[in-house]
Amino acid sequence: MANAGPISIPEIKGRTGHFLRQELVRTIGRGLPGVNGEAELDVKLAERIERLAFTPDQAASRSDFVGSATWALRAPNGSMIASGGVVERASFNFADAAYADLAAQTAAQERLATLLARSIREQMTIEIGNPPPAAPPPAATPATPGAPTTTPDPLLPPPPRNP
Repeated sequence: MANAGPISIPEIKGRTGHFLRQELVRTIGRGLPGVNGEAELDVKLAERIERLAFTPDQAASRSDFVGSATWALRAPNGSMIASGGVVERASFNFADAAYADLAAQTAAQERLATLLARSIREQMTIEIGNPPPAAPPPAATPATPGAPTTTPDPLLPPPPRNP
C-alpha cells in the first residue's frame, strides 16, 4: 500500500479480544493511507452481556454481546497519531440443544469482533484523513492607515468608505 507503513497490534485480552486482534491484523496490519512509517495500535476492550428476551419461566432466551473498544494509534516515538472509541453489539439466541448456546455465544463474539474491527478501521481512516486544523496565519499590518488588513470576502458587502 503506497504511503502506508506497517501497524503492529499487541495482544488484546480475552476470546473476543483474540478475534478482534486477528481481524485488525488482517485488515490494517499492512498499513493505512496517511500513516507514514511504522505505528502501533493499542486497543482496550470491555464487553458485557445484556439479556433481551425471557421465556415464561424467566430464563434468558435472547441476549446481546456488547463490546466497547478504545484505541490509540501511536508513532514509534510514542506520539499520538489518532485515537477514538467504538461500541458495537451482536445478538444470539439460547438454544435447547446441549452446548448449542456455547456455539451461539462464540459465533456472536466473532461477529462482535468483526464489527468492532470495522468500526475502528473506519474511525481511524476518518481521523487520519482529517488532521487537526493548522493555526491561522498572523494578521498582516496595514501598510497605510485605513488599508484593510485582509483580503475582503467577496460574499460580504464592502466596508463603508471614509471621505
